[in-house]
Amino acid sequence: MMYDTLQHNGIAESLNWRILEHIHAMLHHAELPKSLWGEAVLFAVWLKNRTTTKALGNMTPFEKFNKFKPDLSGVPKWGQQVWAHSTDGTKLDARGVEV
Repeated sequence: MMYDTLQHNGIAESLNWRILEHIHAMLHHAELPKSLWGEAVLFAVWLKNRTTTKALGNMTPFEKFNKFKPDLSGVPKWGQQVWAHSTDGTKLDARGVEV
């Protein structure tokens, strides 16, 4: 089956444009640099796959694929401050660094 018709191209372009708008909004709202666009793409698509759509009968793509509803209780706020593990320093130095 071929998916190179103008109709399918328009659907893909529309989806790409909406994802780009989400990325722009997330980076602007969190006052983050444009260099984090890749992480913003991953987060936007991750959220999209866990959002209901009429095309799947008001199911999420995640639910359709995995046969169970996604657990969104621990979803972090985009742009929140995080800590990363660091192996620099001595045994008594802090291991977490604010990123």
